[in-house]
Amino acid sequence: MSELINEVLSAILQIVAFGLIPFLFFLFRKDKTITFSNYIGLYMPKELPATYIAVAALFFIIAGSGLIYMNDNIKEAVLSPNSVTGKLRSAGLNSTSIMILLIVAIFKTSFAEELLFRGFLAKQIISKTNFNKGNIIQATIFGLLHLLLFLALTKTTFIPLLLIFILTTCAGWVCGYLNEKQTNGSILPSWIAHAIGNIVAYFIIAFII
Repeated sequence: MSELINEVLSAILQIVAFGLIPFLFFLFRKDKTITFSNYIGLYMPKELPATYIAVAALFFIIAGSGLIYMNDNIKEAVLSPNSVTGKLRSAGLNSTSIMILLIVAIFKTSFAEELLFRGFLAKQIISKTNFNKGNIIQATIFGLLHLLLFLALTKTTFIPLLLIFILTTCAGWVCGYLNEKQTNGSILPSWIAHAIGNIVAYFIIAFII
């Protein structure tokens, strides 16, 4: 139970950390007529385009779990005792580990990242340039972040790192397109896609392979 509490607190801290920059920009914005939730796109869209959500989720699933079958260094990193999936694997499949998986997948990673990248970064860059350029830039930054993360955690070769970059960049681009072009700027669809992708990927790594 202590591990569950720790993950809840960790998720809250990560959301606060990732939301701090958007919130500071919100406080000093020129337009004072909108709420913070509208500023970052945290509102319900008129519809949820299931096809785009499924495509984005698939990219996250492949990036999150598919590459461990291609490279032993990545597999070793994600199964290490200090990793989230490594801890879940050690704990075994039970109600507590499932709750931890859902908290990490839905809130600590998916929501925090969508808040920063699609709720803030994408919107800011697109407003300063245009959709095509802004969406490519935010997706590329998203991909680079994951590339650097795996580079720091593993001693893997160039090809797996390149695939991680391509897959996460594509996922970021689809999420940006999904939000800005399909659901009037809401980040809920990309959050759902990201969460589904992470839930499936974490479950595969922790309890199946």
